Amino acid sequence: MKLYKFLYKLLAPLLRFIFNVHPHGLENIPEEGGLLICPNHISAVDVIIVASAVKSRQICFMAKAELFKIPLLRGLIKALGAYPIRRGEGDVGAIKKTITLLKEGKTVGMFPQGTRFKGVDPHNSTVKHGAGMIAHRGAVPVLPVAIITKGYKVSLFKRVDVVFGKPIFPDELGFESGNRVEQIAASEKIFAEILKLHEEEIPKK
Repeated sequence: MKLYKFLYKLLAPLLRFIFNVHPHGLENIPEEGGLLICPNHISAVDVIIVASAVKSRQICFMAKAELFKIPLLRGLIKALGAYPIRRGEGDVGAIKKTITLLKEGKTVGMFPQGTRFKGVDPHNSTVKHGAGMIAHRGAVPVLPVAIITKGYKVSLFKRVDVVFGKPIFPDELGFESGNRVEQIAASEKIFAEILKLHEEEIPKK
């Protein structure tokens, strides 16, 4: 955590400048307790963009397991809060790790779309059920986040607005048994809130 705070102070201002990041709605981020942050996904640097915008909490994101095999990189990404996932294998260990982090009061970032949709209007993308599953098992608030930029593509110095919506609490997601149907419905509700943020007028500052 100390290393993360040091790196954040050192790098976040530079990253916000390079990617022209403009945060909105930071007051909607709960100060404590487990939190699942769910942004839409348009680029490989979305993790950096969202993390650089959040000053109050360290966000833990899943990262490809292959990255943890690189000696110099492994220690750094662990210090930044990343943890491995074996993509395409239904990694149960990564899911358990996510739930544990949430129950420990940590902040976890997860993309409801499951993959990047570069250059695609989020209204025309698809949603996986993973966010709903984690929301149910973690029993924590979900924070919808909209990453907005012209043409839905991120480029250096091209303005990116990061809009943080109001938290969606567990009792608002309609879980009864927590089955797959309910998880899919919860994921769709989370993403619907993200889309609403895309439709709101953003103050230019």
